[in-house]
Amino acid sequence: MEEKPSLLIIGNSNVGKSSITKLLLKDASAFKGKIGKNPGSTLLIKPIIQKNMPYQIVDLPGFGYAKGSSQRREKHIKDLIVTHIEKNNDKYFYCLMVLNILRIEDEIKKYHIKNLKTIPLTFELISFLKEFSISILIIINKIDKVTNLEKKRIINLFITTAKLYNLHLIPINEYNENNIMEIPYLEFSAVKKTNLGILKKNIDQLL
Repeated sequence: MEEKPSLLIIGNSNVGKSSITKLLLKDASAFKGKIGKNPGSTLLIKPIIQKNMPYQIVDLPGFGYAKGSSQRREKHIKDLIVTHIEKNNDKYFYCLMVLNILRIEDEIKKYHIKNLKTIPLTFELISFLKEFSISILIIINKIDKVTNLEKKRIINLFITTAKLYNLHLIPINEYNENNIMEIPYLEFSAVKKTNLGILKKNIDQLL
């Protein structure tokens, strides 16, 4: 049987990757992935395939923020992800990189503002994915957890800092696919299903 095109979902632990995966499935009740407040619960790299879906989903293991995980385990997960993308990048028609809006500011402060010798992992990962010319959509999840004012401030900080790493983030409704320098982002809430229709339409257009 011919393999279906693959949608890659990637991000830190507990950002909502499994919840978003469930929202995209035709038959969510058949999904056996763990969803909840259990950081680092998704450990295997196995495509999620359903008969009535034109593509399959690969939800990569979460990394960072996993409670009680050792540095050795975190390095193993990161190495696993890097190796997987290096070997399978040609199979992916789209990558959803999921971020938790509640963590963006902390990451930038810790790995950019307070330590200029380091790079926030989010930006490092985006740059890595771009090397393989994989189409990327940044999903800024959990916007229901902040006020509109806080949301705007955090996203502006994210965009401004990204530019310092030569990453040009732009709202998905302003994105020009002919401009290879631009990376679209979508404000999202898996709980409230905010902008789910836009996400599904965007995926269908890239298939």
